[in-house]
Amino acid sequence: MNKPAFFFCATTNTYGAIVLAAVLSGCGGDSSDDQGPTVAQLAATCASMVGKVIAGATVTAATRIEPVANISTAGFCKVNATRAPFLDIEVDVPDNWSGRYWQNGGGGFNGTIPSAVSTSASGVITALNPALAQKAAVYAASNGGNRASVPAEAAPAVWANGTANGAASATDYDYLSVGTTLAVAKGVIAAFYGTPAKYRYFNGCSNGGREAYIAAQRWPDDFDGIVSGCETEDMTGQTAAWLDLGRRAGTAAAPTAAQYRAAYAAAVASCDAQDGLTDAYLENPAACNYDPGLLLCGLPTANADPALCLTAPQVQTLKDLMSPLKLADGTVVYAGFTWSDFSTFGPSFGVLGSGFALLATNDASWLTPTKQATFNVDAHYALIGNGLRRVGAEHDLPAIASFVASGKKLISWHDAGDNLLSTREHARNDVMLTQLIKNLGVADPTTNTRLFAVPSSTHSAGSALTQVDWATAIMNWVEQGTAPTQLTYTFTPAGAAAARNLPVCLYPKYPRYNGTGDVNAAANYTCT
Repeated sequence: MNKPAFFFCATTNTYGAIVLAAVLSGCGGDSSDDQGPTVAQLAATCASMVGKVIAGATVTAATRIEPVANISTAGFCKVNATRAPFLDIEVDVPDNWSGRYWQNGGGGFNGTIPSAVSTSASGVITALNPALAQKAAVYAASNGGNRASVPAEAAPAVWANGTANGAASATDYDYLSVGTTLAVAKGVIAAFYGTPAKYRYFNGCSNGGREAYIAAQRWPDDFDGIVSGCETEDMTGQTAAWLDLGRRAGTAAAPTAAQYRAAYAAAVASCDAQDGLTDAYLENPAACNYDPGLLLCGLPTANADPALCLTAPQVQTLKDLMSPLKLADGTVVYAGFTWSDFSTFGPSFGVLGSGFALLATNDASWLTPTKQATFNVDAHYALIGNGLRRVGAEHDLPAIASFVASGKKLISWHDAGDNLLSTREHARNDVMLTQLIKNLGVADPTTNTRLFAVPSSTHSAGSALTQVDWATAIMNWVEQGTAPTQLTYTFTPAGAAAARNLPVCLYPKYPRYNGTGDVNAAANYTCT
């Protein structure tokens, strides 16, 4: 017997909030016979999931989780599945499903599932992703096709082991894990509700941002709204920038982590007041033009500590960090960074770039410092670009433009002083994307896509939905036609007692303090 199809009807709860109820027939009926699955039925489905094979993935666990006090008002089923060789997937199905689907990307080389469920060391649930707990969306995510906790199955080394499994893991990371996770989630949703999602969203930052753009270009019909953050829309240029800096590791030109921190502190001290407030924080790093040359050892402006002032080669490295990377013919391949604290990532830029160089060339030697030290932008840029496009790890701006021109919604964002992927490079490529959208007949691309700047100099700051409510922004745009114009970044600076709220402005605007009122309140800043 065929399972009857569901559809969703809008109703209003006692708080005036719109909710979506799954029903078998017309909206507004009072009969209990026309309602969707009961909690008991959903629990029974959850119990029956283990062992099922969906889109090639085998369900290995299905855990029923009841409502958690002060965290969630509805229970859900946490479904875990795996597909050879190393792809692990999580799909969380809430009892109060709103008809929404929310897929989340990973980060770095992935390797773990960005679960919707946060637990304490003892296994007690401490938080749920707001997309699941507040938006009642089915939540899905994967490990990107490798397992960081298993050395033989962890990226990037697994991609260089010369086996079929290593090659398959690389393909999963390149792009395929996004589509497989989507297919598995569709099957899980069908098993529980017998109907597809009404609205589908993808959200990610860093490599998750890359995956978000991959979703737009490869599965445009399967997503209504996409949020892509802290990524540049060009992995070839990004890889080249990482390797151009990484080739200096272990040489006299490489600043130490302590020197990077001291240099950034000097820049903050110099530029702090430019945003209308002296608070040891750069709300607008792009406006800081502090000259690294002032930090040269021996100058009166240099750090008095001989371990923290910079040698001439180290000064040049900082200048190169914040300048466009060009080919010999003058072609810009990377726009350069704004001032930031590079102590976290600077020493490992070569390691990060080497993973993508490996994907592009299948040359395992890129994972060695010796090979990284040979990087030459003129010799390797085209080679890496052609390789990344061939394996499917690179972006296709015309395809992303088509996604946007079709009426789908795309929010792009970046931390203003990102210390891993350049805000300037993201903006540069977004200009190209915007022009492609115009070429497709969209007079004003901002009707469907917008770029925002989160006022932070830390990579991935603002990626948590509790810090910036990207979920409400993209859902309101897709479902109600309300385009986001300004959001709020909520965070607690290191060592601070109170949380701060700052505006998340449409790029290239940044927050400027109005001069009066609580400095921790976004209302006292203007995007300018």
